Amino acid sequence: MKVGFLVFILCAISFFVGRGTSFMGSALSVNTLIYDNPMMKAKDKKLSKLDNGALVDSETLNYWNLSQQSEKRGSYDKLTTVNLGRGLYTIGSDSIVNSHFIIGKDGVIVYDTGDNEHDANIFYSEMRKVTRLPVRAIIYSHEHYSLGAKSFVEQERRRGNRNIKIIGHPNTNKVMAASGGVEALHPEVGGVLMARSVEQFNLYLPDKGDDARFKNTVIPDNNGFIPVNTPVRNGQRLTIAGVGMTFYTKGVGTDTSNQVLVHIPSKKAVLNNVMWGWFPNIYSLRGGKYRNPEEWKRSVEFIKKLNPEILMSTHSTSIKGSDKVAQRLQNYQDGLSFVLDQTLKGISLGMGPDELRYFVTIPDYLKTEPTLIENYGPLSSMPPRIYHAIFGQFNRDATTLYKLHPDDEAKRIVLSMGGEARVKSLADYAYRDGDYQWSCQLANYLVRVNKSSDNNQIKANCLKQIGYRSLATTARSWALSQARAAEGKVAIIKNAPATFNQVRSNASSFVNNYRIRINPSRAQGTEKFIAINFGYGEKYGLHIRNAVVDFVSDRRRIDKRKDLEVHMNKDTFTKLYNNLGSVEDFIASADIGIERGTKEEIVEAFSNFDVIYDWENDPALNTVKERTLASEEE
Repeated sequence: MKVGFLVFILCAISFFVGRGTSFMGSALSVNTLIYDNPMMKAKDKKLSKLDNGALVDSETLNYWNLSQQSEKRGSYDKLTTVNLGRGLYTIGSDSIVNSHFIIGKDGVIVYDTGDNEHDANIFYSEMRKVTRLPVRAIIYSHEHYSLGAKSFVEQERRRGNRNIKIIGHPNTNKVMAASGGVEALHPEVGGVLMARSVEQFNLYLPDKGDDARFKNTVIPDNNGFIPVNTPVRNGQRLTIAGVGMTFYTKGVGTDTSNQVLVHIPSKKAVLNNVMWGWFPNIYSLRGGKYRNPEEWKRSVEFIKKLNPEILMSTHSTSIKGSDKVAQRLQNYQDGLSFVLDQTLKGISLGMGPDELRYFVTIPDYLKTEPTLIENYGPLSSMPPRIYHAIFGQFNRDATTLYKLHPDDEAKRIVLSMGGEARVKSLADYAYRDGDYQWSCQLANYLVRVNKSSDNNQIKANCLKQIGYRSLATTARSWALSQARAAEGKVAIIKNAPATFNQVRSNASSFVNNYRIRINPSRAQGTEKFIAINFGYGEKYGLHIRNAVVDFVSDRRRIDKRKDLEVHMNKDTFTKLYNNLGSVEDFIASADIGIERGTKEEIVEAFSNFDVIYDWENDPALNTVKERTLASEEE
């Protein structure tokens, strides 16, 4: 009897474990969460609507409803002009960046003009409500927010003012020519970094409705850049419109090293891109170079030593009063110190990047500092970035050394969980239970196994809930953009094409970038040196050596080694680079001329390079209307 009962119990356990049931699914979903995650057990957290219909959580709503002058604010969300006294003004808006201006004896000095013509026109209009004096200088805090300058310059020209100093870091023009201000560690993938940037900054979200954008939207306009005509060196002093200023370009780095911090001793004011209106974004989800918290801390310390009474920053609310400024600087520095030190402590305890996400959480007393709110980037993404900067991607777990391809992993996990229908059921249960992160992980496996509309909708549903509940606007943009893509409402670009202006300004870099497109199998056994002649003494080489291509800029070496030579203008190369036609097409249209070799030899040589931009089969390439793509006529 006892033996029979034992056999029955073992069979029942085997049945439930092997087949899975809603009972087992419920137990696992509800009772086994060890670490808090804001996207788990979240169904009872009510959502609210902003004025434009955007669905948000209560923390976002409460912040949004704060007065623009509230001391609890770290950044502005609505158009406001703040008079700080001493001829200093800040214009805040729903733009990601502020614009500041200084009224001097016979003119105005502007610090940052926005990242597009739309923002610049608003800033200029607001400035003109305060003063009619001409603009004597525009100062770029750094390359990211230089794209509104053209609007300022053109409106000043209509007023008869044609003499404006454009002040910036000595590297600004070079960076803008090479990357449009989005600088990748390896410029060959700068287009991917740009594509990630527009996904991060709300480009794929509507203006109204549940998925609407409402804060930190960036729509860059590279045509708005005016080159620096007055580069400044560290410690240089200039007097403009009677205002004496000292410029600092070293020791003030944050998200870029090409910064210009301005100190106005007579007004005891500092204008900077060091103090942001939210938790310092040690890691940007779009990617980019490592932002070392130690360097950022030193930048804050530099401002502290200047003892400002007025602090005007690119992203944060402006404040005045030496005690208030000192406290804000100290709190911001402490936020950086806390995340760095606790991350290093966690690493010392043996934690990997995923464990660090849950180990480092900001203490309550620092949460009261308005500029340490997490409404730009999520803090949980920052400790893993510090880990990877130190150790790289290996997390010290040897089971991950030879990881399965994500598609193979998904296939095996779905099979081990009982098949596609079973995983759909589990994902749906998790969604209805408010475990949105788990639902999304399961949905991701499903989509990798089968990209059906049903599976994509499951993924879209949970991503939307994550987006609505994300305090960080960048996380919201990523989640809702990909949700809308899963629903077929938008197509997300993988790699932004080059613009005419970029190639005209920096052709050598784009010829160099072209080398990575070599097809290793097709090029096996090939030894060809191609010279590309742009005229006016500008010529570059691509030396195909089997599966590797060397970029050559030395003119004598090119002329000595070349097997083939073509000539074209830079606009034609831009089209070739963007795969808007083949070499054969452009030879037929006489846009490419042959200097050495035959047409057949040249076509064969270029056939060793793969197509990157598939205009016929990638609908996303035709959706990014805000950028001047090489497919457009100028």
